[in-house]
Amino acid sequence: MSTFEATDPHSGRPAKPAPQLTDSLSETTPAEFLPKSAGMHSGELTSLLKSADTITNSASLGPIILPLISLQPGTFNAVETLHPQDHTGTSSVVLSCPHAGRIYPAEFIAASIADITDLRGLEDFSVDQLITGALNYGIPCVTNKVARAYIDVNRPVDALDHLMLSSPPASNHVKPSRHVRAGYGLLPRLTAAREVIHRQLLPHDEVESRIALVHQPYHSAVQAALTYARSKFGRTILIDCHSMPSHDQQNRPLADIILGDLHHTTFDQKIGKMLTSLIEDTGFSVAWNSPYAGGYITKNYGRANSNQQSIQIEINRRLYMSGKYELNDKGVKRVSSLITKLCVALSDMPATI
Repeated sequence: MSTFEATDPHSGRPAKPAPQLTDSLSETTPAEFLPKSAGMHSGELTSLLKSADTITNSASLGPIILPLISLQPGTFNAVETLHPQDHTGTSSVVLSCPHAGRIYPAEFIAASIADITDLRGLEDFSVDQLITGALNYGIPCVTNKVARAYIDVNRPVDALDHLMLSSPPASNHVKPSRHVRAGYGLLPRLTAAREVIHRQLLPHDEVESRIALVHQPYHSAVQAALTYARSKFGRTILIDCHSMPSHDQQNRPLADIILGDLHHTTFDQKIGKMLTSLIEDTGFSVAWNSPYAGGYITKNYGRANSNQQSIQIEINRRLYMSGKYELNDKGVKRVSSLITKLCVALSDMPATI
């Protein structure tokens, strides 16, 4: 197993064999499978769009189902870069939040075998609620508002599961990664409970449309934030934020925080030791690179001993959740404070790293 093909963070149980898709995708979706939001009136749609654009400030953390026609460029941004307030300074640190999105296209829900609760198991639930406190210290946050079940921006665009496609690409010589073989490629084939997501095979243009809607804007936003920070400070550090279950697949308890730098290839080890001490001094347990070493975002945007480094942080959900899809306010504040401390510590480092 390569360093960046870590165990999927959402599976807390041993993997069971995954069922296969066999049917082709029809051109129309049966009306009986369409959610109510797909046929909403313009006033209702406008209201939901407003809630989608302010999702990180919303009191409701439930899923938002919107028709694809309302999720097009010009009327909707799948990605939001939360910038510091005008009165604050800026920072060399950039936060990335790729998996906390709660927006589900109605057509995707209609074509899915899994129900919305099962699909939500792939979310890093409410991680976007844990990072916004860093804004007050000048740290920008790139957040994805569309659900991971629809497309995973923490995968390269060629991480395709050809078992899902009605017409796989002609260039089928690339060996699929462990993530793809496990069912968690660019377009996830399985839920966190390893149940099939899609009712039918997907045409290849569906892949392209999802990339254009979510994946490409996300990585453009991350790159823009890093380029700006590097031009201003001469260096930049990306922190890619995720959450994880309380136990691993062998039911062993996991640390409070797991940091991943692809086994010291994307982040300076001296800085890593400083972060370890800071986390432990704050009262949290910490581990490195096992079982989560980092994903595509960490690999793509950082090199150790360079002026652009990256690190993945996995936050144990027991720290900030009191039940399924329920937040523990005290835990949220405690974790948010820790993330802010990490960001500030990295921002205050000398320009030469």
